[in-house]
This record gives sequence, structure tokens and C-alpha cells, in this order.
Amino acid sequence: METFTKKYDVIGLGSCTMDLIFAVDDIMRIEMIDRNNVDKKYVAIENSSKLNVKSVKSFPGGSAANIACDLANIGLKTAYIGGIGNDSAGDACLVDMQNHHVDTSGVKVFSDDATAHSVIIMNSNYKDRSILAYKGANDLFSASHVPEEMLRNTRCFAWTSLTSKNGIGAIKKCIEITKNAGGFIAAAPSISIIKNNREEAIDLIKSADITSLNDEEIEALTEIRGDLHKAMEKLFSWGIKIVNLTQGKLGQWISDGKTLVKTQPPKIHVSDTTGAGDATMSGIIYGYLNGKSLHETSMIAASMSAMEIEATGVRVGLPAKFSELQAFMDAHEFQQETSNF
Repeated sequence: METFTKKYDVIGLGSCTMDLIFAVDDIMRIEMIDRNNVDKKYVAIENSSKLNVKSVKSFPGGSAANIACDLANIGLKTAYIGGIGNDSAGDACLVDMQNHHVDTSGVKVFSDDATAHSVIIMNSNYKDRSILAYKGANDLFSASHVPEEMLRNTRCFAWTSLTSKNGIGAIKKCIEITKNAGGFIAAAPSISIIKNNREEAIDLIKSADITSLNDEEIEALTEIRGDLHKAMEKLFSWGIKIVNLTQGKLGQWISDGKTLVKTQPPKIHVSDTTGAGDATMSGIIYGYLNGKSLHETSMIAASMSAMEIEATGVRVGLPAKFSELQAFMDAHEFQQETSNF
């Protein structure tokens, strides 16, 4: 790959969202065992009740926009493409990405629908969160809006979940253009596309070179439950070169199909897990682009995630430059275990 000729390191397509974070401590929490003997946790609001909200905060977010900002922070040339509404939320999202030095020339502003919003309900007693997602203008971005010249000039195209027919068509076109131009593909499908459009998610991920999923996502995608190693094997059989698997406080596994590295997260204070998966994916992409080993890549990804988790809100607490990320890694202990895959 002739990386020196590429204008961008990473172009991301996916959601661009205004996140509204509501801290609600007196919300009910219910735990149940489903028919598959899986422990499920729910938040519940009694009908006609009124709950007190401790605080409300708003942050520009969205998975693909987060990845573009996270990577721009640590020195990569990034761009975000996607749809926003012609409204104040869209303006705020656009300005925030530009402040992170993300190229937004490929963003399409729509007057037909509002900018996407996510209402994130947090319970500090349990460190839980639930999300109400409105896709809005995200779903209007289609293959016809893809800036083809930008995609021909990127080392990596990273896609995150767009579940509409328009969005899936746009992702497919971006994958085709990027691969034909010698770039590689990073896939970060969320549980929404896997549950709502599993066959399309599989088709898209089979074109990826690297991916990062959590345990719920990989089980739903592969339909292999209770055996994460076998689930990862299935992804490798689809042609993926690097698979990263996150398991919350249990850490993460990363493999190239030959070697498996298990990394325990550093000890931190958990404030808000919103954006942690995006920060992890950013670390995986950074490591892959820069030829880092699996051990180094995993440490970078775990550190990005930890720094995100320590602060409330997305893009908050993350390093503003790579030296800050390096200082975090130097100051924390990482336990890693290596084995044959």
C-alpha cells in the first residue's frame, strides 16, 4: 500500500449524534434470567411516575464521529462523512469535530430530518447505562452522497452501524472504493445492526480487515454462545485479519488468528462507559496503521478506553496528543497473557 500518497489516514462513516446524558439514581433495576439462561439487566420506570434527574449533560458524539476525533487527537489525519440535520445540534456536532481537526468536508447537511440524538440514562449506583437512540439525518446519508475522491485517498475506511437501507448502501460503496484504491477496512458493527439486520452485518464484516466487538455483539453476530474462542475463529474464517474482543472489566482479547493476547484493563475509577468501545476501536486502528505488535496495540486500545471511561461524556478525558497517551501507559500497570490461538 502506497501510504505516502494518501491524504487521509482514516475516514469514518457512521453515526454523528448529540448525546444527552441523564443521571437518574432512583430508577429501578431489574435482573432476570432469559430462556437461554442468560442473565439480563433492565431499567424500569413505573407507569405515571416521575423520577428525579440528578444532572443533565450534552456532548457531541456518535460512533464514527468519535473514532475520527479520537484518532485525530493522537496525530492521525482523519475525516468524517455522514449526515446531520440543519439545526443547532448539527452545528454543534460539526464545530466539535472541526475543533478536533477532523475534516468535515464530506458531511451532508439535510433539511428533511433532525440531527441524530441519543438519550443516555445513567445509574451511578450500578454503573449502568441505557440508551434511547434517534437516528434522524444519519439514515438519510446514501451511496449517492459518498465523496468518492476522499475514499480513494484514505489508508483506512472505518464503518460503524448505520441500519437504514441508505446507510448500508453507503457503507458498501465506501468499502468498494477504498479496497480498489489499496486501503483497508475497519468494522465496528454495533448490536443494533446485528440484531436488526444480521445478514447485512455479516456481509459487510466479511469485507473487513480488522474488527472490534464486545462479547454480546460477537455472540449475536456468529450465533455461537458460551465459547468466545470459537466465535473469534468464525470471524477469522470470514477473512478478517485482526479480531479484538472487549469484555468490560474482564479486559480484552486480540488475535491475528495465530497468537492470542489477553489484556487486563488498568485500575481506574469508572465514571461513564459511553464511547469506550469507540476509543478501543481507535486504538486498534492506530496500532494496525502504525505496525504495532498485538501487545502494543492492545495496550493502546485499553488505555484509550480507560481514559474515556474515567470522565463523564464522550471525547472527554481522552489524550489531546499521543504523548499524553504514552504518559498514561507509563503510569499504569497492564497484565498481559500470550498464547497460541
